[in-house]
Amino acid sequence: MSELKDILVRGALAYGFDTDLWTLPRVAAVLEKEWGIRYSRSGVWLLLKNQGYSWQRPQRQAREKDPAKVAHWTRYTWARLKKKPVDDVQ
Repeated sequence: MSELKDILVRGALAYGFDTDLWTLPRVAAVLEKEWGIRYSRSGVWLLLKNQGYSWQRPQRQAREKDPAKVAHWTRYTWARLKKKPVDDVQ
């Protein structure tokens, strides 16, 4: 099982995926390639769960997000649109 940890630590990019996000199908594909054993999605989940891994969902954020523009909009536009005025929005 230490080999499983090594695979996961290397990251999905090391195995040719577009992002470094591990999904159950990706883990299953890598394990089949590395170990020659085909796992179902539920089998991969049980394997990971038994090793102490938990299900995580990455936080979504717009790539184009400009913090300065967001702060400006929040302070001026949102404050104007709200019914109750805002003294200092951070």
